[in-house]
Amino acid sequence: MSLEDFKKEINQVREYLKHIEYVNNLANYSNNKLTQDLLSDISEFKILKEHYKNFSTDKKIFEYKATIISLYGLLEKYIETWIKEYLNSFSILVVSYNDIDKIIKDNHFKLSLKLIDSITSRGLPKFQHLKKEEILTKLNQCITNAESYTFNTDAFIISSGNLKHKQIVSLFESINIKLNELLCNNQTLADHIKDENQIQNIKNFPADFLYGRIDDLVERRNEIAHGAETLNILSKSELEPYIKFLEKYCQAVFEILTEQFIKQKSIHKFQKIENVINVFNKTILAFEIENYTIKVGDTLIVESQEGHFCEKSINTIQLDGVPHQEIIVTEKKNIGISVEPKISDKNTFYIVKK
Repeated sequence: MSLEDFKKEINQVREYLKHIEYVNNLANYSNNKLTQDLLSDISEFKILKEHYKNFSTDKKIFEYKATIISLYGLLEKYIETWIKEYLNSFSILVVSYNDIDKIIKDNHFKLSLKLIDSITSRGLPKFQHLKKEEILTKLNQCITNAESYTFNTDAFIISSGNLKHKQIVSLFESINIKLNELLCNNQTLADHIKDENQIQNIKNFPADFLYGRIDDLVERRNEIAHGAETLNILSKSELEPYIKFLEKYCQAVFEILTEQFIKQKSIHKFQKIENVINVFNKTILAFEIENYTIKVGDTLIVESQEGHFCEKSINTIQLDGVPHQEIIVTEKKNIGISVEPKISDKNTFYIVKK
């Protein structure tokens, strides 16, 4: 499930609020005599105006509740989905279960047992599609057939209810991703927080301050879900910062998972270019290579000084100043490849293991 799917759904909330505003404007659109005369014979408008007059306060409460529940639903849905998708992709990337990070393996075992307990003793509706036998089979396969394993991905989201930021961080810890540290280095979210709070550096601020909108959203959702009296209703203009923050927060989470997956690819499927000669014009990488076949369209992984990872397609290859579509190198050669900008001589580079 892509980032675009998330953005589409969060924009549906925005459109819902816009629709409410249009309806409100129409219901109030009868302040002058000319308008009253024009609309006096439209029975549907009379009904709308009367209904709006009688339902106005309750309507605001209902719309507020619907918006908060929808926003929290998106948070929970996409955090859970992306974690599960990350693990599924991880199991395809890393062929043998024995090569999986110890933290993930330990948590997989522990959380799978917890998942079994949840579906047998607690009967959580969220996991009603699962059977304990299937969970045990997957666990057993990790031990007995390590080359053909599958994660119990639902086990890693078993504690995902009431997703305040601290709980989201905990979920990511179970897959060995330090979310707080990575969020501070994510430009998408960091720039938004800086602009919103008029601060220059977010690294010295506690998580409660930085991600407080997420926690407040969860608290509001809990109040609604538990039937508490709704007193502090947010208007459309007050809801927009929550929507914007949720959008940037989830985009940052998606970007972090994408980068972390590329990092895992650099470890398990790629090899580091040890002998980098130089980088020219932020697009051309010159390096030494031997016993390797490289062609246009191959992937280069780039790691920045700050630990960010991205993939770039190789656009051109040159050997001794002559362009090639493919080069088969048997002895040490210096070649140049071009990629989309920008790269730096401070980056670390990886090419596919051959």
